[in-house]
Amino acid sequence: MYAEALHENDKLKSRLQDSKQELVKIRSQLDKVTQRHDRISERSTAVESEKREKQALEKRVSNMEDEIKCLKEHLQPSPSYPC
Repeated sequence: MYAEALHENDKLKSRLQDSKQELVKIRSQLDKVTQRHDRISERSTAVESEKREKQALEKRVSNMEDEIKCLKEHLQPSPSYPC
């Protein structure tokens, strides 16, 4: 009976050790996935910010091109382009 209890105790200790190792491995995988998700989220935020900045710059360029056209018209009056 005592030998059986010792044997059962050893099996349970082994299972506990295996479970602890599996838990460490799963936590490591979870950390990797979380870090990857964070990086993707940061990139998405950066991409959106860059997209808004690009649109603002494109609008600014367009406005400046219109200004240049108007200035050219003032230097050389022509009825084809009203400012």
